[in-house]
Amino acid sequence: MINTNRLTSFTRTLKNGAIITTAAACIVLSSSVIVPNAFAGNVPATPSRERILTALRLMSSSYTEYLCSKEIIRKESNFRTDARNGSHYGLAQGRSPYLRTATYTQQLHWYIKYIQSRYDGDSCKALAHHVKHNWY
Repeated sequence: MINTNRLTSFTRTLKNGAIITTAAACIVLSSSVIVPNAFAGNVPATPSRERILTALRLMSSSYTEYLCSKEIIRKESNFRTDARNGSHYGLAQGRSPYLRTATYTQQLHWYIKYIQSRYDGDSCKALAHHVKHNWY
C-alpha cells in the first residue's frame, strides 16, 4: 500500500512546450529492477550524495541539464544540505532562510524554480555564468 502523503509531484514545462509531471513511489528502470524513488519512504536526516543526485536527475528535463545542475551544486555545497556561507544556505547556496531547514527535495525544488526564473530554466546558462563570475 502506498501512503499518498509521501508522494511528491513535480511538473516542468520544457522549451518545446511539452509538460512533464513526475509523481511516484518507485521507478521501474527495467523489467526486473525496481529502485526506490528519492521522494518516497523514510529519508535519513543527512541524505547521501547518491540520493541527492537521483532526485536531481528525476527533476532535470535532460541529461545535459542534470550535468550542469550537478556541477553547480558540487561547486556551491559539495552536496551538503547543511552547507552555509554567510546568509546563503543548502545545496544551491540560495539566499533564503527557508533553505536552512528545508529537506533536500525542498532545496532541489527551490533550486529548479530559481533556475527557471533567472535563467529561463537553463541550468547550463547558470553554470556558464557561475564559471565566469563565481556565482549564479
